[in-house]
Amino acid sequence: MIWQLMKQDFRFQARHGFYIVYAFVSLFYIIILRWMPVDVRDDVAPVIVLMDPAAVGFFIVGAGVLLERSQGVLDPIFVTPIRLQDYIWSKAITLALLGFVSGEVVLIGSLGRLNWLGSIGLYAISVIMSLFGLALAVRAKTVNIFLMKASLAMIMLLLPLLSYFHLVSHSIFSVLPTAAALRLLSSSSAPFSLFEGILAAANLCLWLVIAFQLAYKAYEHTGYK
Repeated sequence: MIWQLMKQDFRFQARHGFYIVYAFVSLFYIIILRWMPVDVRDDVAPVIVLMDPAAVGFFIVGAGVLLERSQGVLDPIFVTPIRLQDYIWSKAITLALLGFVSGEVVLIGSLGRLNWLGSIGLYAISVIMSLFGLALAVRAKTVNIFLMKASLAMIMLLLPLLSYFHLVSHSIFSVLPTAAALRLLSSSSAPFSLFEGILAAANLCLWLVIAFQLAYKAYEHTGYK
C-alpha cells in the first residue's frame, strides 16, 4: 500500500512543480557556493544544504498538505483502508528524497565530492523536517498560520548554527537533530571520533521516532485516523 501512496505523491509533486522549485533552488546555491573561496565553501556548504534545500521540505510538505486539503483530497483518502502511518511515511519519504537529491546535487556541484556520512545525515534530517512539517500543517487552518508556526519552529531547529560558527556555545543545542545532521554533513572537513558518530546517529534515530509520533498524533487530533 505504501508504494502506491508514494507513486501518487511523486505524481502530485511533479504536477505541482515541486521538482522545478528544487531544481532552481539547487542551481542558485551551486552558483553562490562556486563564487566562494574553497576553504570558505567547505564550511558554508553543509549549512546551506541543511537550511536549503533540506529545510525547504519543512515548508514544502506543509504547502502540499494544505493544497491537498483545499482540493478535497484528504477526506476521500481516509475513508479507504489506507493506514495513517503509511500515509505519513509516504509523504515524509518522498519529500525527503526530493530534498536529499537536491542537497547531494548542491554538494557535488559546489565541492565536487560526496560524503557518505553527510549523505546519511542529510536524508535523516530531511525526513525529520518533513515529519515536523506534516505535524504543523495538518493542524493549521490557513497558510499564514502554518508559515508563522513553521518559521518559529525553524528558528529553534537552526540554533545549532550559533555553535557551528562559534557565536554562542551551549551544550543544549547538541540535543537538536539539526546539530547531529550538521556534524555529519561537515565530517569531511572536520573529522570526529567513532563515539561522536554513534551519538549523532542515535540522536537522529531518536528524533525520527519523536517526529513521527508528533505527526501521527497531529493527524489523530484532527480526525484523520
